Amino acid sequence: MNNRVGVDESFEVNSNTTGSRTLCEHYRKRKFIWIISCIVLVAVIIAVPVIIITCSNKEMEKASTVTEILTTIEITTQIEITTQITTSTTTTTKSKQILPPVIINNNTKWKQNAVTVAGGFGQGSGLNQLNWPQGIYVDDDDQSIYIVDILNHRIVRWELDAKNGEIVAGGNERGNDIDQLDSPVDVVLDKEKKYLIICDANNRRVMRWSRQNIDDQEILIPDIICYSLAIDNNGDLYIADSQRNLVRRFQQGDMVGIVVAGRHTPGNQLYQLDRPRSIFVDEYYSVYIADYFNNRVMKWLKYATEGSIIAPGHASNENPNPLGSLISLTVDHMGNIYVSNWDNHQIMRWSPSAIEGTPVAGEKQSGSGSMQFMNPQDLSFDRQGNLYVVDKDNHRIQKFTIDLD
Repeated sequence: MNNRVGVDESFEVNSNTTGSRTLCEHYRKRKFIWIISCIVLVAVIIAVPVIIITCSNKEMEKASTVTEILTTIEITTQIEITTQITTSTTTTTKSKQILPPVIINNNTKWKQNAVTVAGGFGQGSGLNQLNWPQGIYVDDDDQSIYIVDILNHRIVRWELDAKNGEIVAGGNERGNDIDQLDSPVDVVLDKEKKYLIICDANNRRVMRWSRQNIDDQEILIPDIICYSLAIDNNGDLYIADSQRNLVRRFQQGDMVGIVVAGRHTPGNQLYQLDRPRSIFVDEYYSVYIADYFNNRVMKWLKYATEGSIIAPGHASNENPNPLGSLISLTVDHMGNIYVSNWDNHQIMRWSPSAIEGTPVAGEKQSGSGSMQFMNPQDLSFDRQGNLYVVDKDNHRIQKFTIDLD
């Protein structure tokens, strides 16, 4: 502002000077033009820095504003990234790691000192006790096992590493009411894992029990002496009907079922069964059956009219009954069969067509040590290849960790 005042005063002085009458008109005009030119030049010299300074100030203000905006964006982005990283870390921490299944074959071994993962506190009805357990279902997704606790007439869910279980079905004393069980023998989860499917043996029925609501139960299939259950990849239910010497497949809503193995009359022919006990269904819908009184394991392909003997390959004079009285079985990825039976306190692995089995867990002598069983029953693998065995008379569930060394 002071610079502009100085310019105006200079202009007035020069104007008065040019007004002098002592100069001639010619020089007066030339001087006037010269003075005007000087004034314009001075004005330009003064104005340009002012404009530059003004523009610079404005640019600086803009630059400052842009810098602030960029800084704000950068800080916000950093906060968002930090939040995302924190959220991602939290989610990873809370979610349970799902590992790919370990491929089990005829060379797989398990560490022989088992860990008790359920029961083991003597025979009883406490939440840390079992009373003649028989069937199990290993739920990898939920990191828990479901146990059929026969003489407590209940199903117990036991989280891995937990000290106590929780009752998820029955437990209301022995009875035939809708909320009671009478000597259940097996349990599985349906495909969506919303319901428990239970063999309620002495009540001659198969029950469906909600996992979300213990008071939500129904009779799924009446009038059947069920001894073993299996679910295939489609969610179809397979039931070993010991009384009728059959294995049936039930689709959702079906109460009659389709016969997939055996006939009504017991026998030892390839198309017959004699008191089927344990069953296993593989990914190809083939059914493996512990044919109890025939002391053999049968395999029935999908749509087959007769089965084939998988184990034993054949009996010998030295060992006419190599399998003994079969109780339970499971099958690995290579088709090897793992069995428990009354006459042996070990879990045996039978390769297809083998003459004799190989012990994989337990000792010949029964007992209550970490390497012993007393009347082993149901058995199952988890996704990591660990082996779980129901040690019935020791009232516990034993876990044999896979040996990857």
